[in-house]
Amino acid sequence: MSNSESGDPRSYEDLRLELEQLRQKVAEMEALEAERQEAVNALRESEEKYRILLDESSDPIFAFYPDGQYRYVNRAFADGVGRRLEEIIHKKIWDVFPKDEADKRYAVVKWVFENAQSKVIEVRVPRPDGDRYYITTAKPVLGERGEVLSVICISKEITERKQMEQKLLLFSTHDILTGLYNRNYYELELERLQREGQFPISIVIADVDQLKSINDRWGHAAGDEVIRLAADSLRHAFRAEDVVARIGGDEFAVLLMGTSEAVAVERVLNLRSRLDEFKEKRLQMSIGLTTGEEGCSLVEVMRQADDRMYQEKDRHRREAAQG
Repeated sequence: MSNSESGDPRSYEDLRLELEQLRQKVAEMEALEAERQEAVNALRESEEKYRILLDESSDPIFAFYPDGQYRYVNRAFADGVGRRLEEIIHKKIWDVFPKDEADKRYAVVKWVFENAQSKVIEVRVPRPDGDRYYITTAKPVLGERGEVLSVICISKEITERKQMEQKLLLFSTHDILTGLYNRNYYELELERLQREGQFPISIVIADVDQLKSINDRWGHAAGDEVIRLAADSLRHAFRAEDVVARIGGDEFAVLLMGTSEAVAVERVLNLRSRLDEFKEKRLQMSIGLTTGEEGCSLVEVMRQADDRMYQEKDRHRREAAQG
């Protein structure tokens, strides 16, 4: 029976062409699927390589969900905070850091989620073997519609630089030999207290006796040891909030804020008691004390304390000469 007799107006040739077109479309679809699969495989391979790069990076790398939960961390991050990977991933930031540090870090993460912009902060990681410091860049990971899917953070350790900065700061305000404040810091504090006031303010000036003779007879190493003993005596005789400084080769000064003369005298007596323990080590000091009240000139108070110190030094010389 022919196509016309069956009611189908298409000829055999038409059907053959239609079948051929279908075969071509199937072939095209199979080719597209093969390309897609190849792209998927390439992407998967690329992701695996990328993850390996992240995992093996010496820089800490980590990512967050919006609620502060860790989405990803690499080994360098886990090692840096002293925990295993499984103790961090899917845990929240507050489970890893103390609350103050966690709050500070999450505030940045939250800002990046809300603003879809990168942000850089400096962070501190407390460690039993010493704090570590990092510069961390938090970057948004965007979806197809521009929404922030997660925040990825890349850190660079700056502990060595931070330690150098701290040393430079220490050297700018402290005396290298004794560890006390230096003259520059002392004078800045004197100016600040003159402006702001915390009266009464007492000033103690103390000077090591016979340091030149000690250097000449036993050498400068012995002289340095006497200076360090004097510094330790001053450090322990006064309060942590008092400014104890080495302002010259053998001269020291102490600023006692909000301290009456009676209290300052007690502190000086404490110092003299400590100095008595080191007489056999050739340490003796001359000491002067003056207290300034509201409206006084602290420069003048210091001059008076210096005069009293020299008066005591003269008395020590006379006593030594007499025998």
